[in-house]
Amino acid sequence: MKLFFLIYLLLCFQVLSISKDDFKSLIINCSDKIQKNFTPFEYVPSELVLAQAILESNWGNSRFAKEGNNYFGMRTWDPSKKQIKPLKRPNADFGLIVYSSACESVKDYISNLNNSDQYESFRKIRELEIKLWGKADPKVLAKGLGNYSEEKDEYINKVIDKIRILQN
Repeated sequence: MKLFFLIYLLLCFQVLSISKDDFKSLIINCSDKIQKNFTPFEYVPSELVLAQAILESNWGNSRFAKEGNNYFGMRTWDPSKKQIKPLKRPNADFGLIVYSSACESVKDYISNLNNSDQYESFRKIRELEIKLWGKADPKVLAKGLGNYSEEKDEYINKVIDKIRILQN
């Protein structure tokens, strides 16, 4: 009976998992669709969007991605918003936002970078990059993400490394 249950769980996990190629397509298609009419000063490069989605959701395999379409670790402190509590902190005063779709998660992430005071340096870097070079380099933009993670510079380096891998 235990063997049957174990096989059942493994099959369920495989069904719920998404391939890396499908994950890339999902996130990039959402990003492209959402940002179709954005100005360069609003646009977040898809390599950066994808790199953070990979890191924050483990290629879409995290609990928050699977149960809540949350691919960016977006939190809320608003108890009226649908949310998932961290398993290790079920009584936390925050939760991770539950989205109706992957694209809704991407849209909120992009809006957060474009509007939150936490990412003013991100927007200044983007503006300077565009004025100097005509477009923003995602690896340079990542340097404006110091407030995205408690890991600060270590997180920025992870994002930059992931972008490099994606670009090769």
